[in-house]
Amino acid sequence: MKKIIIVTQLLLITVFANAQQASDSLKKGAIQKIKEKFPEERLFNFEYSQGLSRDFDSELFDEVYQDAKIKNQQKFNATVNIPVYRKNKWQIIALGNYQFNRFEFDDIPNNLTPTYFERNSTADFHYLASEIKLMRFSQLFNKPILYMGSIKADGTEKKFGRIKGSLGFSFLLKKTERTVFGLGAMGFIDPSEQFPLIPTLMWSHKFKDSKWEMDMLLPDRIMFQRPIGQNGRLSIGSILDNTGFYSENKGLGEDLLEYSQLELKTGLRYEHRLNKFLIASFQGGVQTILDSRLMEKGDASDDAIYTNSQGMTGYFQVGISILPFGK
Repeated sequence: MKKIIIVTQLLLITVFANAQQASDSLKKGAIQKIKEKFPEERLFNFEYSQGLSRDFDSELFDEVYQDAKIKNQQKFNATVNIPVYRKNKWQIIALGNYQFNRFEFDDIPNNLTPTYFERNSTADFHYLASEIKLMRFSQLFNKPILYMGSIKADGTEKKFGRIKGSLGFSFLLKKTERTVFGLGAMGFIDPSEQFPLIPTLMWSHKFKDSKWEMDMLLPDRIMFQRPIGQNGRLSIGSILDNTGFYSENKGLGEDLLEYSQLELKTGLRYEHRLNKFLIASFQGGVQTILDSRLMEKGDASDDAIYTNSQGMTGYFQVGISILPFGK
């Protein structure tokens, strides 16, 4: 299950639903709501995160391989989102993404041959991707619906990876003064996805006589949020995240292997608007690795050649978003 955030990033677009048609002003409000909920969708966003030490055991071709330790995991992620077309019910966004992952290993056997994911000392992985997202706002049974599709090309700093795609929709069923509820689905045009079709659920609820709000976007997140002062927001809950990149290994006759790590992060997040151009964030807590696997490029996830099971550990993340044109 890669980039689950793609499944749910667009669900909040349905907040424009209290009108009878998807007007341009309502669409702009919906896009703004996405940027508030998902830093990854802001024009420029930069994040640095670090996972702390944990032990792991692994299997190679379904047989016990080795036990070792990840001393720490560092990740830098940069995204840029550029609206390239917006007219009537259509919108097209171009996205660029760069990720740098560094793993520092310990207790790796010196005679380990071949190496698939782990290395002696440290291992660095670069990932680059460009993506085009197409969205269409419409109505179904007099209720707002969003159709979306995307096509992405990715790879490393040296080699081209693959072309991937997705199709989906988000449908609003209920909107009141304090509650928003919607359903949707996302399908992936990618054999390496563990779940090619994923149902989605959105449920946002403001508690009566309280500053707290529940923000549920399944399967992505369950958060409880409240404003702090005029420029801050505190969130407490759990978020699914994903670390994915290509690893070179010519020992299998394949120039690139794909590594995917699905993470459940539980803790708190604080965001603060420094001025109308900058938003800073900090989050930290406990990280649980739900699934880690390595497969030949383009193979189905069930055909993984290598898997590992990692222990629970702590993590922290800092980020900065740049909005050159203000709000």
